[in-house]
Amino acid sequence: MSPQTPSNSPGNYLTKFAMEQENRQWERRECAVLVNIVFALRGIRRISNAQLRVLNISEGGLMATSRRLDIPDHFHISIGKAQYHIGCGVVARHNGGLHVRFIREQPTVFINVFASLLDPFALLEEIRPALYGLEGQV
Repeated sequence: MSPQTPSNSPGNYLTKFAMEQENRQWERRECAVLVNIVFALRGIRRISNAQLRVLNISEGGLMATSRRLDIPDHFHISIGKAQYHIGCGVVARHNGGLHVRFIREQPTVFINVFASLLDPFALLEEIRPALYGLEGQV
């Protein structure tokens, strides 16, 4: 029996995200912004939410911390008053940090605005999509 290699090992989309994470395509931008996340607990019987403090972000993902220890490997970021959602998968957990990959690449304009925010609570309130580069996507 031969050992399994990443190319023939069983896995799911999170495993594929982890392999793709090694080849960083986008520049990370430092930030200190809070975002709400939504996820299912116990199957789909209970929906829960939490906050993440985003430490850096790129078009493909982010690194964040949270006080919650039960954040699953799959969740959605909810921007504004549930105006814009970003599907996410955790690809690594290290020293209390979550290394997260977006399911879909995010617009560069949005990421640049996100990283430039001085108010850490700006994305917890209702947003004006045009100011965040999300016009037509919300």
